[in-house]
Amino acid sequence: MNQQRVREIPLQNSVVSVINAGLGLNDFRLQREAVKPKVACYCRVSSEEEIRLGSLENQIIHYTNYIRSNPEWIYAGVYSDKGKSGTDMTKRIGFNRMIRNALNGEIDLIICKSISRFARNVVDTMDIVRQLTEKGVHVIFEKERLNTKDMTSSLLIKILATFAEEESRATSENIDWAYTKRFERGEVVAGQLFGYEVNKDKEWTIIEKEAQIVREAYDLFLSGYNMTEIARHFIRRGYKKRSGEIDWDNNNIRSMLTNERYAGDALSRKTCTLDFRTHKTAINKGHKPQYYIEGHHEGIVSKEDYEKVQEILRVNKSEFNRSEYEKTPFTSRVICTHCGKNFHRFGKNLEKTMWRCSSNKKSELLCEADPIEENEIEKLLKEGFEKRYSINQRTNDGLLIKQLTKELSSAEAVREREQNLLRVELEKCLIAENKAILQNHDTEALKEKRQEIEKEIAKKAKLWEDFDKDYEFRESSLNRLKELKGSDKAINQILDISFMRAWVIHIKVESPFLFTIKWIDGKETVVGRFRGGYQDGRK
Repeated sequence: MNQQRVREIPLQNSVVSVINAGLGLNDFRLQREAVKPKVACYCRVSSEEEIRLGSLENQIIHYTNYIRSNPEWIYAGVYSDKGKSGTDMTKRIGFNRMIRNALNGEIDLIICKSISRFARNVVDTMDIVRQLTEKGVHVIFEKERLNTKDMTSSLLIKILATFAEEESRATSENIDWAYTKRFERGEVVAGQLFGYEVNKDKEWTIIEKEAQIVREAYDLFLSGYNMTEIARHFIRRGYKKRSGEIDWDNNNIRSMLTNERYAGDALSRKTCTLDFRTHKTAINKGHKPQYYIEGHHEGIVSKEDYEKVQEILRVNKSEFNRSEYEKTPFTSRVICTHCGKNFHRFGKNLEKTMWRCSSNKKSELLCEADPIEENEIEKLLKEGFEKRYSINQRTNDGLLIKQLTKELSSAEAVREREQNLLRVELEKCLIAENKAILQNHDTEALKEKRQEIEKEIAKKAKLWEDFDKDYEFRESSLNRLKELKGSDKAINQILDISFMRAWVIHIKVESPFLFTIKWIDGKETVVGRFRGGYQDGRK
């Protein structure tokens, strides 16, 4: 009969007996040292009412405190989306980032208020839960009291996800039915329209100051002006839109000239939703019944003038032709310093592809920024990148590739830490402020500090959102760096726009030859030259 050998192993100042035929030492350590799960939460609000009431911010604060207050958990962040539909996964940047982090081992447990907040599509829900489960990540749905750790709940998840999808379908159908009934009764569903005021009794009253601008648009068009010329005329005259801005463009004028409501009639259901899953709207070309109400309200222009304008537009259909939108690595990231608007690409089929400030395109009275050549953007971005990393003929490619890989790999963690630190500071201020109120102490200083942090968070929010959108650029550049690992003098082979773009948050255009590049770590580099000569880069 074999006798088991027993040996004593000192472990953490204690003596532990391990039977060599039984539990291994590593297994024992795992049992002895219970690993705390990394817990995250997902929040989403989609309705305007929820957004207006600050529901998302309340959820974030609640779940942050909820996770941190549990000593058995490690806080792994609160991910969120605002104004994003649960049926369209591609637009939910916060959600997708959370799933990526979970699959990368940064999250062990996800808390979500309900399945409908997680996803309203059965296929997506089941596929994501399956991927997470395979990685050992579980999801708790609070409303349904469901934990995916319980493998017997897989069927229940599918059933509940189906209900969530059907709820989305039913909601869409109920809304559509309600609108149809209102249209059949002769009601017009509309927000405020320039030139009119609609009171609580749904009575339309003409605002004469705005109506004069509408009539002038029709008169000018019938006199031979095109839409762009009318828009520029309005800018020169300083006519204000409802927003208070004077940045009229041909789209504003087109909308004015093609709207039958300015002639006193009302066409309902001009657009419609074709698929409740995507919520994408399309021009209603017979998909659903339309309703035309003649003489619904007093017109601003005569029906004769309105019909004359429509006839001209029918003859000149080119007025409606919009250039096809093409997304490039620079889209929405080249910003005009003078007016804060984005530069847009044009002339791609000409000898030179140019970028032009959207305000300047409407009128030089709005912005005097000059157009810039696309190759100038590329040249100055490369100059900025080389300046940031001191790239020259003596650069050690191996060390540079290592540095770039490390920086890009840790970028999301750095961004996450910055956001979490600010949220923690905000929570501390809120707690201190509430405590001071309860004790009847002066809260003015605490209030000012809280407001400063809120402003900082609001300021950073757009940068964080832009950073999250660039995940694919970062992944692509990381893959290219991996391919170059061990290569000699190879970095210059990949210094192109699609590669360097992974480090760029935005480019501010001071002039066609002077840019300020903001990088993913918040630092800035000035590249290019002033009129008097070259300007050294500032970091």
